[in-house]
Amino acid sequence: MEPILLTKAPDAGPQTFDEYRAEGGYEALAKALTAGPQSVLNELTASGLRGRGGAGFPTGQKWSLTAQEPAHLKYVVANGGEDEPGSQKDRFLMERYPHKIIEGVLLAAYTIGASEAVLYVNALFTDAIAQLESAISETSTAGHLAIASIRITSAPRQYVAGEDTAALEVIEGRDPLPRMKPPFPTTAGLYGQPTVVNNIETFAYVPSIVRRGADWFRGQGTADNPGTMLFTLPANVRHPGVVELPVGTTLRALVEEHGGGLASGRGVK
Repeated sequence: MEPILLTKAPDAGPQTFDEYRAEGGYEALAKALTAGPQSVLNELTASGLRGRGGAGFPTGQKWSLTAQEPAHLKYVVANGGEDEPGSQKDRFLMERYPHKIIEGVLLAAYTIGASEAVLYVNALFTDAIAQLESAISETSTAGHLAIASIRITSAPRQYVAGEDTAALEVIEGRDPLPRMKPPFPTTAGLYGQPTVVNNIETFAYVPSIVRRGADWFRGQGTADNPGTMLFTLPANVRHPGVVELPVGTTLRALVEEHGGGLASGRGVK
């Protein structure tokens, strides 16, 4: 399997700006600025990428809906409020691969016409926040933030705070309570303006799709849900951690082949 996100050794440190550039980082952004926003939407839709936050909504469709809105102000929100019990995949991605997230967010901002992006990050993830802040600074120095500004907002440690409209409430300074739908964020999101809200992992896939093409991305996964996904292996397996595998990998393969089996030595029922 060719990894898309986890391109360094599992025990390696955070991917630096230079390391990311060496593997093609920010080439997708340059390509998009030349080809135009519609080219990104076309590639993203053809790729079949679905949101990695749980609902699995087609990413290209969500971005297209927001791009079509005539509003003067639009926003992008990257949801890293991850507070699901046992899940560490977004935290790992933010700590180790911040530039993949930043480039994906900038591509979203350019594509839908947003002037501001917000990284919504679990307040407990101090290392992730530090890595993202450093990546934002490096990206600014490289001149890429002329597309849109990026800021970080801390997410409360509550499961409900990870719901997309609850995240918007927190960013606006209110309690983390979900909003009634419709309207959906694509029409009336942050501050009542059209907003793309996607999970952190979803944004990280976008640069590779734009740079290498939809057909390449569809080479892994299933027909209905192409690509790879990040999975958290918990402490009760022999090899815990975060792994990247094609969508469609069985639970048994995840636990036994990649996790080394249960630490207790018992089999999976």
